[in-house]
Amino acid sequence: MTNWYCPLPFRHAYIDSTGIAACCQTTRYQTTLDKWPAHPELKKLQQQFLNGKIPHNCSSCAEQEKTLGRSLRTDANRDYNNQVFSDSQITFVDYRSSNICNFKCRTCEPAFSNGISQEVKNHPSLKDFYHPTEEKTASVTDANSVWIMSNLSKIERLMFTGGEPTVIPGVKGILKKIIDDRISNIQILITSNASFTDDFWYELTESCNNLHWTLSIDAVGTAAEIIRHGTRWPVVEKNLAWMAKHSNSLDVNTVISELNVFQLKPLLKLIRQEQLNSCAPNGKQGDLGLRHQFFIIASAINWPEEQQKLLVDYLESCLELDLDSEQQDMLRGLLSRLKNHKFDLKKWNQKHKLNTALDLIRSEQHQQLFQPAYV
Repeated sequence: MTNWYCPLPFRHAYIDSTGIAACCQTTRYQTTLDKWPAHPELKKLQQQFLNGKIPHNCSSCAEQEKTLGRSLRTDANRDYNNQVFSDSQITFVDYRSSNICNFKCRTCEPAFSNGISQEVKNHPSLKDFYHPTEEKTASVTDANSVWIMSNLSKIERLMFTGGEPTVIPGVKGILKKIIDDRISNIQILITSNASFTDDFWYELTESCNNLHWTLSIDAVGTAAEIIRHGTRWPVVEKNLAWMAKHSNSLDVNTVISELNVFQLKPLLKLIRQEQLNSCAPNGKQGDLGLRHQFFIIASAINWPEEQQKLLVDYLESCLELDLDSEQQDMLRGLLSRLKNHKFDLKKWNQKHKLNTALDLIRSEQHQQLFQPAYV
């Protein structure tokens, strides 16, 4: 394998309402799935990887690897057994068919939540904080939807995100076709906010051996309800516990931001407990049936000096918990970056203005999240 290689540009297509890309971290282009394999920008990206170079679009993975020792790129290499491809074949589709979502997460934006888009429309002052969006609901083109339905037999992995796939019209239809037609070659991956209550999702989990769930959970209790607005924590907590015991394959994904770094201890303890519960029945994924993975954004380490010192102490106390290796690596990487970061007042003020504006609109108090949570 070359020094810095990723298989995703050769086998994967990311698609949302803004276009198609090699993955969620790279630039979108206005094209269709049938034309994507020959797109000149994709060819350019592929050649950079074959030459062992780090494309500028891939800086996010490079930073994650410095902090966590892993990234979307390293995970992809693992998934493809470190194979090196040179041709273009779409066998893995990350299908974000709509931005319809029942949450308005503070680390999200209108392109991925029609609720946020509507909020920006109702409160024009928020336009200063988000990328421009013209529609409150945005969907992929029919041509791409038709391509997916027509190529199910050739697709090896099909990922549903959004938005929130459990509330997006059409997602159930594709899943039912896969089940009804007994298409067994597809691994189905669903990334959800764990808000569902429809029996369909539980029945699907119990009947489909090729189904992998990723639940996006950033905090526990009231903190979760502020960070991921729309959360009903008892529902999310119940679904997490159920999935830990019944899902054939399960991850929890946590976005680390300034909003939850002081709220990590209860979350780490909860996920660790569910890991232990998940391995009790049959040890589905090696030693544990639940993986806790992380994505760290820049605001997580940008703190004034006094709060930075407090946060260092808090994170070091989190390391005293019973944790898995990935949780430990995240904390150590976060501490390393935090201790070496130079405070950026401009970026701090920008985040403060956005969160204060959201507080006024949503009747919330985000600054309570900066009090260390120990329970």
